[in-house]
Amino acid sequence: MYITGDIHASYDIEKLSSSHFDATGLTKDDYVIICGDFGLVWNNSTSEQYWLRWLDAKPFTTLFVDGNHEGFHALNNLSTCTWHGGIAHKVNDSVYHLMRGELYDLDGITLFAMGGAASSAYDKETRTEGIGWFPEEIPAQAEREHAIETLENANWNVDIIITHCAPTSCEESIAAVTNRLELHPMDEYTNWLETIRQKASYSQWFCGHYHIDAQLTNNITALYNKIAKLEIPAEIGQTQESAQDALNNASITYKIIEKKQVAIEPNDPFEDLEEDPE
Repeated sequence: MYITGDIHASYDIEKLSSSHFDATGLTKDDYVIICGDFGLVWNNSTSEQYWLRWLDAKPFTTLFVDGNHEGFHALNNLSTCTWHGGIAHKVNDSVYHLMRGELYDLDGITLFAMGGAASSAYDKETRTEGIGWFPEEIPAQAEREHAIETLENANWNVDIIITHCAPTSCEESIAAVTNRLELHPMDEYTNWLETIRQKASYSQWFCGHYHIDAQLTNNITALYNKIAKLEIPAEIGQTQESAQDALNNASITYKIIEKKQVAIEPNDPFEDLEEDPE
């Protein structure tokens, strides 16, 4: 299981190209998770269609939570499906949106998804509401209540949490490495996430949003350009029951995958980036 930060449609998708991320040996049962600002479900443009096909052709399955830079008018109109124990939007055969407040079981690893974040004042001033930014970027009360119910049903014990923005207690750590808090200050939603942080038991929490790669706390990490590979305890068995028993006594860690220059064979279906069609 791999986790990375915002791709902003095609703008920051290069980190998933074959020349940067060696996917040799991966299958559709392997997951690359994007911590929001996916941006490829917006207006069904030629460019979007191209990059969604590009991801579908990869050997892995792409998962994402929503960020603030999403086309919510299109995203929320996608068909939903039951997927690994939770409800998801199916974008194509190997790209799924992990919906807010849902809990997924990925080979015995429980993953709680909670997208959403506030756009900057500048974005709201320079973009058209309902086209360039959407009020739905901030989770509604009903979505938050659903999230709480999901966590209560899990006894507030999950393995991985994926969000777009970080809980408020990470403010000082973020400010130490970037000035983006001037654009994206902590707010009532990050305060709500902070209540989740204080109550939930989890091994790792990953977020995007701040365009940094940084360890914010001992188990909260912000990602942007780098890709984290989860290190699952070796004692985890093949069944869900044995996996959960092992996780009760072991923590999930991760390592950062360094960019690699991978030799691309002629006619490799997972070739490096092509020119954007638009």
